[in-house]
Amino acid sequence: MKHNRGIAIAGTVVGLIAVGYIATSLTLQHGQKFLMNTQVAGVDVSNKSANQVASKVSRALEHRTYHVVEGGQAIYSFNSKSAGIQIDTQHDLTKMVKNQNYWSWPLSLMNQANADDSVSLGKLTVSSSSMQQLINQIMKNASQTSRTKTENAKLIYQNGQVVIKKEVQGTEIDQTALKQIVKKAMTDGKTSINLKDAYVKPTVTSTSKTLATAKSKAAPYAKETAKYNINGHKFQISNDKILSWIQVDSAGKVTLDQKAVKAYVTQLNAKYHTYHTTRTFKSTLRGTVKVSGGFYGWTIKINKETAALTKQILAGKDFTRSPLISGSGYNNKKTDIGNTYVEVDKQNQHMWVYVNGKVKVSTDVVTGKPGAHATTTGVWDIWSKQRNATLKGQNDNGSSYSQPVSYWMPFDDTGEGIHDSSWQPQYGGTWYKTHGSHGCVNTPPSIVGKVYNAVSVGTPVVVF
Repeated sequence: MKHNRGIAIAGTVVGLIAVGYIATSLTLQHGQKFLMNTQVAGVDVSNKSANQVASKVSRALEHRTYHVVEGGQAIYSFNSKSAGIQIDTQHDLTKMVKNQNYWSWPLSLMNQANADDSVSLGKLTVSSSSMQQLINQIMKNASQTSRTKTENAKLIYQNGQVVIKKEVQGTEIDQTALKQIVKKAMTDGKTSINLKDAYVKPTVTSTSKTLATAKSKAAPYAKETAKYNINGHKFQISNDKILSWIQVDSAGKVTLDQKAVKAYVTQLNAKYHTYHTTRTFKSTLRGTVKVSGGFYGWTIKINKETAALTKQILAGKDFTRSPLISGSGYNNKKTDIGNTYVEVDKQNQHMWVYVNGKVKVSTDVVTGKPGAHATTTGVWDIWSKQRNATLKGQNDNGSSYSQPVSYWMPFDDTGEGIHDSSWQPQYGGTWYKTHGSHGCVNTPPSIVGKVYNAVSVGTPVVVF
């Protein structure tokens, strides 16, 4: 009987424990309470509802500190609140409390269920302006460290052949990547942000199959000699430069990077063109002078020259070329004016006609009256020759004039030119200051025929 009584007592105790276990489980579940010994973001939420602890957990998360680390050292630290991050933990806490295993509450008495600072919790909302301000501050701190540039693997010319230069992983920072890793750290609740993860990555490596194909295809261009003769300036395009333009598609077809070739041709034009430039001119009486303005000169036809240069390089044969140009005066003597030209010195009121470097005509003239009618300074060219022309225009008082001349050689775009002027009683000196022309170069009738015979259409006219 005693044995049976002991069994009955034990059964009663077990029953009471079971009832208590069930009752506690149901109470916790019904009240939507966290289990005992539960911590979220370092806050004890045991036996509390989501509503009861939401504000406290939010404050803890707001003051969570993030560290931007590089080379094991923190270069910048910030917390959620200072970064302008708004956090709403209510939703996530409610979800966590519902997903608990309420029947495992006895285990929580023995083991803490910790949700520490590395646990993602809360809906993080960061305005674009706040995020950009944070990124700018990180970049500012990071810029205090000297940074190396990331470089792709590429083909180079070395010891007479094409070789692959290995890529370089630099320490320059990709702002877009930085923004992504900062956002991810905040979302995941990770307080350490490795700046290395935001480094600019090489997009082409030395193991690239395309680069290996390009190396094979580009081999002939390491031996090619490509030369230019621009206006008498002779030079060679380096093989290294040509190799930097090489592109090979997945099918193995070799092309040149047209953007890069065009940029090169554009640089050549900027260096050598003569249109709308300031020239250094050796004058007859005033030594070396600077002359600006005028429509005389030439430029490289950039688009057409880019295509022509590309075609010639891809032919794989040695060549020397002159560029495709537009304009006037191009030659291979390093000057577009050459040694046949008309020189008009307004200060000395004198004109010279040089043919093949020798003076053919030298005469005093009358140029435009200073002010609105001053003869336009610049380098022009004679674009027409006419006999017995009639010049028309307006006088200062608004009346019209019509003046016949025996010789007419226009050189600019406004109606200025060289012609005879039987109405002028004298030439040279200061006469032009009070009796100057409307801009033309008035020439003595006895001399102008010699000028007409000495020049041809296209002859430069230097006015200074």
